[in-house]
Amino acid sequence: MKRLEEETLEFIRKWNLLKRGQRILVAVSGGKDSMALLNILTNIRAVLSIDLAAANLDHCLRKKGPAEEAAMIRVFCDRHGIPFYHERRDVREFMLENGGMSIEEAAREVRYDYLRKVKRETGSDAIAVAHNRDDLAETMLLRLVRGTGIKGIVGLRPSNGDVVRPLLFCDMQQIMDYVTINMVTFMDDETNFDAGFERNYMRMKIVPELKKLNPSFNLSMWRFFENALDDYRFIEREVQRVLEDFDKLEGVLFVELESFGKLDKALIFESVREVVAEMSGDGYPPSRERIESFYEHLNKRGSWVIEFREDVKVTRVGKFLFFFREKLEFKKVRTEIIEELPFSICEEDWCLRLERGRNDSKNLDGRMKSICNPSVLRFPLKLRPLNREDQFTPFGLGKPKPVREVVGNKGLKGFISAISVLVNCDGEILWVPGVASSEMCRVGPSVKDVAVFSLERR
Repeated sequence: MKRLEEETLEFIRKWNLLKRGQRILVAVSGGKDSMALLNILTNIRAVLSIDLAAANLDHCLRKKGPAEEAAMIRVFCDRHGIPFYHERRDVREFMLENGGMSIEEAAREVRYDYLRKVKRETGSDAIAVAHNRDDLAETMLLRLVRGTGIKGIVGLRPSNGDVVRPLLFCDMQQIMDYVTINMVTFMDDETNFDAGFERNYMRMKIVPELKKLNPSFNLSMWRFFENALDDYRFIEREVQRVLEDFDKLEGVLFVELESFGKLDKALIFESVREVVAEMSGDGYPPSRERIESFYEHLNKRGSWVIEFREDVKVTRVGKFLFFFREKLEFKKVRTEIIEELPFSICEEDWCLRLERGRNDSKNLDGRMKSICNPSVLRFPLKLRPLNREDQFTPFGLGKPKPVREVVGNKGLKGFISAISVLVNCDGEILWVPGVASSEMCRVGPSVKDVAVFSLERR
C-alpha cells in the first residue's frame, strides 16, 4: 500500500467517514485530484470492505475535453469492475432558469443534483469528492472575503451529511506526486487556469503571496479549521437544543418569543441562521444585517415583519415568532362529524384525539390536553373551523367570551386561521384545541369515567 493510500485510510478511520459494507459513489471529473481519489479508494476498498461506483458530469461548458475525460474514466472503471455513470447537463441553461447565480454556483448546484440522483439510483450510502487541503484554504479565504461567520469557515468538513472528503488532509502537491509516481492517468481542465473565475484567482494570485509570508500556509489553515470546528461543534449542540423548542405547522416554524428572546445573543444569531438556511431554497443563511434588524425588533411591541431573504420572513404575532415563506397563512381545518368515541384525526404536523378515559388530572392544561364530563358531550359532536361570532366560557371563568378574544389574550393570534372548535349537537363549544377548554366540561371528583381530549405535535 502506497504512503498516500495509508494516510487516506488513517484519515477515513480517524473521522469515521466510511463504514464496512457501504457503497460509495465517487465523483470523478477526470482531473488529477479526483482520479487520485478514485485510484486510492479502489486500492483500499478491500481493507475498508466497501463497494464503489463512479459518476462524471459534463457541464456543457467546454467543447473539447468532457467526452475524452468520460472515456478515460470509463476505461479505468471497466478495468477495476466499478460501475460508471455519465450524463450531460447544460449549466448555462440552468443559470437562465435560475437568475442571480454565478457560473460556479450554478455548476455546483447542477453537479450535486446529478450526483444525488445517481446516489439514489445506485443505492449508495455516501458521495466521495476529492477536495483537498488547497481547496479548503481557498474556500476559507473566499468566505472570509465575503464576511462569513464560524459556520462558513468550517463548511468544507471531512463529512457533510452524505458527502465525504477523504483527501481533505493532504495538499495538491502530495496528489501530484502520487499520480506521477503511480502513473495514474488524468486530464487537466483548461478552465482551471482561467483567472476570471474567483477560485482560480484565489489559487493563482492570492495564495502564492500568502505562502511567501508562511510556506506552511496550508497546514496553518488546516489548524485554524480544526480549532474553529472544535468551537463550532459546541455551538451546534446548543443550537440543536434551541431548535427542539421550535414547532412546525404546514411548513411554518414557530417558537415562543419570551423563551427565545432570553437566550444569549450569539445563540439567537446562530439559531436564526440555521432556521433560515433550512427554510430557504438554496440553503444559505441571511446576512448579519438582517439578523441584527431582527434582534433589535425582539423587544418591540405589536406585530412586525423582517424579510431575511426574498423567500424567508419572520413575524411576531402575539407571543410567538413565526418563520415562514411567502405568506403566514394556515389552511382552514375541515369539518368532521363525530358519532362516537374514540375518534382521531392526524395531519402532517399534529394529531387530535378524543377518547374515553379515567378522571386523572395529570398533564391537563386545557390547551393541549383536557377532560370533559360525558354528560355534556351529546352526540353527534362536530369539529369545525372557528367562526367570528363563536363564544364560550373558558374553564375557570364565570362568563362567556368571544373565542377570538380568548385567542388574542393567550397570544395565539398568529394561529387564528388554523383554530377549530369542538361543539356538541346543541352547538355548545366544549373545547378549542390548542387554546382552552370550556367551563361546561368541568368534572367533579365523583365522576370516574370521562372524555379525554388531546392535541399532539408530531
